[in-house]
Amino acid sequence: KKRIFNEILTFIQKLEKQFPEYFNLKFNTTAPGILQLQQKLNSHTSLLSYFIDDRNNQLYIFQVTNRKFLITSHSLPNNLNRLITGYRNSIYYREINTYQSTAEQLGELLVPDNIPSSINQLVILPTGRLGIVPFESLLLRQTAISTSYKPLPYLIKKYAVRYEFAASLILQKENTTPRPPSIMLCAPVSFEKDKLADLPGSEQEVTNIQSLFEGKKLSASLFTNSHASEQLIKSDKIKQYNYLHFATHGIVDEQNPELSRIFLHADTESEDGHLYAGEIYNLTFQADLITLSACQTGLGKISKGEGVIGLSRALIYAGANHLVVSFWSVADESTANLMTDFYQQVLTSSPADLSKHLRVAKLNLMQEPAY
Repeated sequence: KKRIFNEILTFIQKLEKQFPEYFNLKFNTTAPGILQLQQKLNSHTSLLSYFIDDRNNQLYIFQVTNRKFLITSHSLPNNLNRLITGYRNSIYYREINTYQSTAEQLGELLVPDNIPSSINQLVILPTGRLGIVPFESLLLRQTAISTSYKPLPYLIKKYAVRYEFAASLILQKENTTPRPPSIMLCAPVSFEKDKLADLPGSEQEVTNIQSLFEGKKLSASLFTNSHASEQLIKSDKIKQYNYLHFATHGIVDEQNPELSRIFLHADTESEDGHLYAGEIYNLTFQADLITLSACQTGLGKISKGEGVIGLSRALIYAGANHLVVSFWSVADESTANLMTDFYQQVLTSSPADLSKHLRVAKLNLMQEPAY
């Protein structure tokens, strides 16, 4: 037994030296201290971490700012799963009465009422099924029954929101020297081989974004139609860019997360044009931001203690510091407008505060009469 233990220990030490990313993912599970987290937060940011105690039917919310650490607890409502399902379905099917009811109940449960007034950004660490809840559209107070979505008190009207898989990942993010923004834009546009709908708006989307970057005299490489290939993404060329933008279809396989994939074109016989999550784990990006302007790319299988496992987890492991992904099937035209406005906001400030810029782009889109 002692010999086997020593062999295992030697193997783990070898992993740490030769495959540090995998070692951090699998073995480096030391929980960070509150003081360490506070040092990563500015005076306008609060971290909200959630823990569900199924045995005692309690929800614990750990709230961390750069000066305070608070814990609040609530009894879990017996219908929590129904609330989450109703909330998501009401958004999908545009049932405003069900939406308002469930969004108010979940908002009261999940958003502490003692968040300091100086806070304007939330970092959410969800747990279990909370990983598929869009916190931005929770409602912060009860209002009279409304027939219009526009005046409702959405959380996004008060806070910018970003999500993390784990507190330890916050500490692992390095403060690297900022590089001038450079972007690779990838839009396959047509998907005849895979029998998926074409995305004509995606070509206009990436063309508009390219114009934004080039207007600032920044590097922007555009790959559309057959040039948006799987082989391109697997090449060393991708390391040149700190922004990667994919305007395409995506599918998350909830039963087999490693088979979740991004649809591209194939320009060699050895590739099928499907960039699987299992393949992404073997890639190395040097990207500050990866955007998947595609359908339902933020979803995945929910594993107890692991959160949502899908494309997002693979991209973070491969070297993405930040991600923009979607919970939904996205509309071609409005998504193009949202993404163009987002990058317009990103390019107006340095360093870029991505979650705040995405919030502004969302609020701008909400004011458009067409949507």
